[in-house]
Amino acid sequence: MVDKQSKKSWLNAALKALASGGIDKVRVESLAKNLGVTKGSFYWHFKDREQFLDELLNFWAEQSTQTVIANPDYPTDSRARVRAVAEDIVRRDLGGMDPHIRSWTQYDKRRRKVVAMIDKKRFEFLRDLFAAAGFSTSGARLRAQSLYRYVLGEPFISVRESMGQRLQRMQAHVDLLLRE
Repeated sequence: MVDKQSKKSWLNAALKALASGGIDKVRVESLAKNLGVTKGSFYWHFKDREQFLDELLNFWAEQSTQTVIANPDYPTDSRARVRAVAEDIVRRDLGGMDPHIRSWTQYDKRRRKVVAMIDKKRFEFLRDLFAAAGFSTSGARLRAQSLYRYVLGEPFISVRESMGQRLQRMQAHVDLLLRE
């Protein structure tokens, strides 16, 4: 059973609201109504809306970035690891919130800097994966940029595909990137 008054419930509800209508839909009153709780629950977890928005950005980063970087279940073989990371990103739709986050932070300089730091961390992780797979510094950088831009761009393409089709397409892309 989900605790509708938990901090995580508030943050998940805010991500859904952000995805459905932008940052203007992330309002305490409407989130409380959707969760079926009082605004007091919000103030139990968050000092104010600004702290909430900061924590929302951190929550998104944890869900979409740290869970990948810190995943101990990826294979140890470097090329298999690249494939597993790419598959994980597709299966969990980890790039799906990026357009909404970027739209929100586009006009918020402080939070845009946070997104830039997350981009840097993600890119470095991918670059290191390709370097471990035996590519030169420039080759690893180019491959990481290609994969990262592919992941970020995929949500903008309104092609309705099954999960299997998306996974096949991602694996074909990764196969190209892993060629010598």
